[in-house]
This record gives sequence, structure tokens and C-alpha cells, in this order.
Amino acid sequence: MTSKIYILSFALLLSGCKSTPIEAIYTELDPTPWTIGYQKDFGVGNGYIREWVPKGENIKSWTKLFSIEFLENEKTPIHKYSNNFLKKRQEQCSGTKYKILKETDFSRTYIINFPSCAGQEAQSEITRMFQGNDGLHRLSYAEKSARLSQEVITKWNQELQNSYVVKGPNKTRIR
Repeated sequence: MTSKIYILSFALLLSGCKSTPIEAIYTELDPTPWTIGYQKDFGVGNGYIREWVPKGENIKSWTKLFSIEFLENEKTPIHKYSNNFLKKRQEQCSGTKYKILKETDFSRTYIINFPSCAGQEAQSEITRMFQGNDGLHRLSYAEKSARLSQEVITKWNQELQNSYVVKGPNKTRIR
């Protein structure tokens, strides 16, 4: 049975965090093989992050990670926000590589490969960022590997492209 991650995000926020998001991401990712490894509410008006790891793993020792992040009130255009992130990451770890897969006015999907650096293992991720009405949303899938396989990229790109921003009690699609 497939559940929707946005339902999990809302339930988690309502059950123990300080703020309730104005918007959420709709995705049909099956949460069955995943468990929450980390979650943080950034405070009222700031957003939240949720990170899922495979069952049996934890946030300190994971091989794969799926995350949802909401940066409430972040109005920086997606291309500028992600370019700033890349520049900062490349300054921290030379050898960081970045490739845009798809871009629209309100969304950017990219792959980023982080080399082993500053005590961190190599990591690769595919990410889709969305510009909502109330801030920026980020969905990403990561692996501790130098590169994602083409099979993984195809699977997760499809998953990310099928996701979108919803708003309100009826979860109305806005983007």
C-alpha cells in the first residue's frame, strides 16, 4: 500500500513540532522501507526538515537518505538559491560536481556529487526544489557513493517529477 509522504510530514508537525506548514509536498513515495532518521522544526515561520533512512539504519550510519525540507518565507528564486548553495559547497570541498536535469520557472531538478571532504564520506544526490507561495521546498534522495547509477537517477527523477506543492486543508495543487 502506497502512502503519501506529505501526510506523514503534516502528522509529524502536528504531533510534536511548534509550527504547522502552510504548504507541503505531495509525493507517492512508499514509506514502508524507510524510517525517520532526523527531523527538526526550524521554528515558527522558518520551516522544517525530515530525513528518512532505510529501516535498520540511522542518521549517523546510513547508506541511503530521502529528505523533505521546507524553507518558509524563503523568497530567493530557485536558480539563485541553488547556485549559491553550489558555490558555497564548492568552496568547502573542491571537486563538488553539479548537473541540472530540468528547470522551469518554479522548479529545478539537479544531481550533485560531493567528494569525500572535511571528514564526510562521498555523497551523491538527486534533488528537486520547488518555489511555493510560502517558501522553498526541497525533495532529495542521496546515497553515500561517488555517483548515482543511471537506474537510480531514472527512478528518482521520475519520483521527483511526479511530486508537487499542495496547500490548504484540501491539499490543493499550486505548482
